[in-house]
Amino acid sequence: MMLIEIPLGRRLRYGLAGFVGGAVAPAIILLTAYKQSGFGMLSTEFLGDWSSLAAFGLPFVGAAIGWRIAAWEALLHERILRLEGGAGELEAASRVDRLTGLGNRQAFNEALAAVLKPGSPPRGTLLLIDLDRFKYVNDTLGRAAGDGLLIGVAKRLRDAAGEEAQLFRLGGDEFAVLLPQVQRRPVAEFVCLEIEHVLAQPFELEHGRVMAGVSIGATVISPSDRDAAALQQRADLALYRAKEVFGPAHAFYDEALAREVMDGLELERDLARGFVDGEFYLEYQPIVGVEHGEVRSLEALLRWHHPTRGLITPDVFIPLAEKTGSIQVIGKWVVQQACAAAVTWPKPTGVSVNVSGDQFKDPNFVTHILDCLVDTGLAPERLTIEVTEAVFSVDIDLVCRSLAELRSSGVRIALDDFGTGFSSINNLRLFPLDELKIDRSFAGQMLETSQGAKLVDLMHKLSETFQIRTTIEGIETKNQLDFVKRLGIGEAQGFLFSKPFGGGEVVAYLQARLIQQASSAPAG
Repeated sequence: MMLIEIPLGRRLRYGLAGFVGGAVAPAIILLTAYKQSGFGMLSTEFLGDWSSLAAFGLPFVGAAIGWRIAAWEALLHERILRLEGGAGELEAASRVDRLTGLGNRQAFNEALAAVLKPGSPPRGTLLLIDLDRFKYVNDTLGRAAGDGLLIGVAKRLRDAAGEEAQLFRLGGDEFAVLLPQVQRRPVAEFVCLEIEHVLAQPFELEHGRVMAGVSIGATVISPSDRDAAALQQRADLALYRAKEVFGPAHAFYDEALAREVMDGLELERDLARGFVDGEFYLEYQPIVGVEHGEVRSLEALLRWHHPTRGLITPDVFIPLAEKTGSIQVIGKWVVQQACAAAVTWPKPTGVSVNVSGDQFKDPNFVTHILDCLVDTGLAPERLTIEVTEAVFSVDIDLVCRSLAELRSSGVRIALDDFGTGFSSINNLRLFPLDELKIDRSFAGQMLETSQGAKLVDLMHKLSETFQIRTTIEGIETKNQLDFVKRLGIGEAQGFLFSKPFGGGEVVAYLQARLIQQASSAPAG
């Protein structure tokens, strides 16, 4: 701090105070000398005494000290102001996400509290946003790419949400947007669509081009809202529903949605409990040779009997198991149980087991299947692993390696529900397959329209082109069986042969089929 920066008035005040303070001692000396010697002798004696003479300099020394104190006070004042400013900056920084520059969770909580504070009617819309592919980017391209994606997302959110929107990064790939002026759902829905649009565009990062899907949960803030936690829970429930939809999606909270989501969450909890409590079991449905009617194998079908809800269908609980990750444990159990059951059946009857795409992410997936074969003594060629076309959305190289390793060990590979997913000739070429299973929906159409019949014939010819066996599902009538026999399809499955039944009934069913075949065989 330079002296010229000190206000003149302050310098004069401190200098004068120092001068007056320093003049006290000389004044006392003068008064004492005057009383003792009188004024006549004062000048001679006083000037002859160097210590007395030096005392006359004290006022000037005091003035200099006062001047300096003024400078010190100004310097101290400036430092206090700087510390106060630094504390304010630190406090402001504590509310900002360092990576994206958006508000952090603390700022979000304070903003919600301000919106819901008593004395003013709450208003606006809350959006909770979750990126769908952030973990994939982080795992495959590294953390730096993940950070770059988050920065890009924050920038696009600012552009899409508008100037009045308050934006926050809550952590990881979770964002929140508070729209204080948006009170009507159609307007909020427009903002959601705009966010979905801008985030669906590719992100050009240093590590390459990246795509990021987004799910949005929204809730309109009502005048009766006062609880921030309840408001966030509503948006969370809507986000939960949005994430169930493939691709960019948004959902708004309402009571019906809340009931459905809470029911789904309860079912998720029951899933883990039910597996431990033995509520899951296997049924089997025969796969029959079309020409002679022999049972070549049986497909293992997972069932869940809930103690209060009754029988829950696989199309309900399998997605839940995949979502929660419990499909890994359940899937391993299914393979082990199916192999243990099949080894008790007459040879060469085999068993088919459905495998989810998520199971391929388990590094011990192949090892477990081969171990089950060894532990049970089931010959590898009697086991067929069925995959659907949904596995094409998983790491294709990983799936191909796993299937090729199984196939090289003698296990058969079948592509199930063909024609309903990402059907592609390239998929048939890439994947090591032994069998193609035409989805049951085509069996119902093939006798109703010429187009349906041509589609089934085309899929069978594709199978022949790649030299793999064809099985058609959903055969329920004799006419359907006769038609697929004319097409040359080798195997069929459906209610015409049998509905699924328990494992304890398999041997009896196989014996009955052998008797039936023998009685229907031509004599001599």
